[in-house]
Amino acid sequence: MSDRVILGVDLARRSKCGRSYAVVVLNETRGTVERFPSISRFRLIRMIKRLKPEIVATDNIYELGNDKGRGDGSLAEFLRELPSRTKLVQVTGGVRRQPLNRLAKRLRITFNRFNPLDEANACALLARDGVGDEVLFFRDKTQIKVSRARSLGKGGWSQKRYGRRVHAAVKERTEEIKDILRESGLKYELSVKKGFGGYVSAIFLVDAKRDDIHISSGRSGDVQVKVSPLERERIEFVQQRNPPRRRYIIVGIDPGTTTGVAILDLNGNLIELSSSRTRTPAELIETIAEAGRPLIVASDVKPVPSGVDKIKRAFNAILHEPQESLAVDIKIALTKSFEYRNDHERDALAAALDAYNSHKAKFKQIEKKTPPGVDVDEVKARVLRGSKIDAAISSLLTDKRVDKPVSDRVEEEKVDEKVVELRSDLKSAYERIDLLKKYIEELELKIRDKEMEIEDLRAEIRMILSHERQMALRSKELKRRDSEIKRLKRVIWELKEENKMLLSRIEHLKSVRKQEMRGERLPLKVIDSFNRNAIMRSMEEYGIRKGDILLFKDASGGGESTVRMLGEIGIKAVVYLGEMSHMAADAFIELGIPAFRADELSIKMSDEIAVVDAKLFEMKMEEWRKEYGLLMKKQRERWVEELVDQYRMERERENR
Repeated sequence: MSDRVILGVDLARRSKCGRSYAVVVLNETRGTVERFPSISRFRLIRMIKRLKPEIVATDNIYELGNDKGRGDGSLAEFLRELPSRTKLVQVTGGVRRQPLNRLAKRLRITFNRFNPLDEANACALLARDGVGDEVLFFRDKTQIKVSRARSLGKGGWSQKRYGRRVHAAVKERTEEIKDILRESGLKYELSVKKGFGGYVSAIFLVDAKRDDIHISSGRSGDVQVKVSPLERERIEFVQQRNPPRRRYIIVGIDPGTTTGVAILDLNGNLIELSSSRTRTPAELIETIAEAGRPLIVASDVKPVPSGVDKIKRAFNAILHEPQESLAVDIKIALTKSFEYRNDHERDALAAALDAYNSHKAKFKQIEKKTPPGVDVDEVKARVLRGSKIDAAISSLLTDKRVDKPVSDRVEEEKVDEKVVELRSDLKSAYERIDLLKKYIEELELKIRDKEMEIEDLRAEIRMILSHERQMALRSKELKRRDSEIKRLKRVIWELKEENKMLLSRIEHLKSVRKQEMRGERLPLKVIDSFNRNAIMRSMEEYGIRKGDILLFKDASGGGESTVRMLGEIGIKAVVYLGEMSHMAADAFIELGIPAFRADELSIKMSDEIAVVDAKLFEMKMEEWRKEYGLLMKKQRERWVEELVDQYRMERERENR
């Protein structure tokens, strides 16, 4: 069972850097509450994706947008980031809005409306009890788009063959998706855009929610698939339904190597009795949470073991500790009417029964006094937590109207209740006015004190101003000179470092030149990137001439036009690092320019200077010439075959 997590969110502040939010994480399964006073919108979205809460609750959904966008557009970006099973709830209502403080007052939730963290907590508690409207953004339809994963390029002798292969792959993937949808029994509409050899793209419109379609977005080879739910034209609201209340339970625990657990309802009926050697504390908490809401957590020994106390704190339950550790004969007597498998289950059951028996008389009294239509277990829970029986019953009778949907409660409100609320609000307003008046008086006294202090300081300033001005001017001149000296020293140091670097490069160039003259090495002109801008920059700096060998540090980015520019210059060969696009590689072959990977040659590179072993380079050139000759021969043969086929087809048409 996954945890039931509810996030309460309220806007904490706005700034130039963006909005920040106060967040309360309410984990009902574990009984824990985490508070975050201020987190960014980016961190909020990451938290939601990590926790996958059942509900994200706020008093104003438009606060969740960013400052760069306005209205539904900005909010839509936030809604697209939510996990598929997470609901966004506006607790103040979508169509019929109500103030947050009024809703909280009806559910006996107190908070400081000037504290964003308190407001976030109130939103979480209200959403937990079914208050508010759920935001509807996505329709019950899903779009699946199948298309090619990359551009076919601007042309070339191999473009048509490559395009035919890509279009065939798109069509094949479309047929696979059709089979999956048919097997799942899902209805759909399909529209395709045909291309040479297959489909350019295909779009499915499926009559199902995104979660019901077992197809993932992604990219495979030359085809990409994007699955996305269809959005509504505008944001809509639907009223939340109250979740069923979980029953209260009494839990007896016998911790140890083998952990025993016994669960009773508030009438003493056994719900669960089990023991396990492998059950972790988290699994034990999950088992208890599935059974209900622990009101009492009990132990059979005194003092209570730490494991039992941890379970009690996890659920914020009442701890039952016997006056003294229960003897074995007492445990046997308590559990004689029940079946158990081992001593651990017996001890856990004895602890739960002892807790029930200690409150049994009070429970019977509550059952007699509670009128029909009032939740008896809720009265028992409130009494054990400190309320009087009559007060608990009266409170629940008042709260019966709160359990109805918010829209019904608004229509059923009576005039006298509104008058009481208005009088209460008026009284609070008068109290705030009195506090503000006192605060204003205090501020006026402080202002008078500050004005007197300012006059004294002004007089003192006038006395020392002339002397200080002279000292300040002198100090300013000294600082200016010191700053200039530091700047000049830094310039000298930078020039010395540059001189060292240039001397080192000169020595390296001399060594390279000697190797070149001896025929041992061939120089390479190094270019950072394989694109027109980088090539033009290198031509301006040190020139690129006919017969040069170029080395590209990054071969990605360039296309056919870049290769043709190099062909016009008349370079001898290209050596490259990284991956080169297939269009560029085909263009080099078409123009008869050798292109080698750097790992095929013995390249030595320092800064912008690189050399290659001359013998190895010539050997690679010879291999390339042979391969290129064979390739050209095959292309000519293919070309002749295509001409013959075309001629035959024309003759056949003429003969018809």
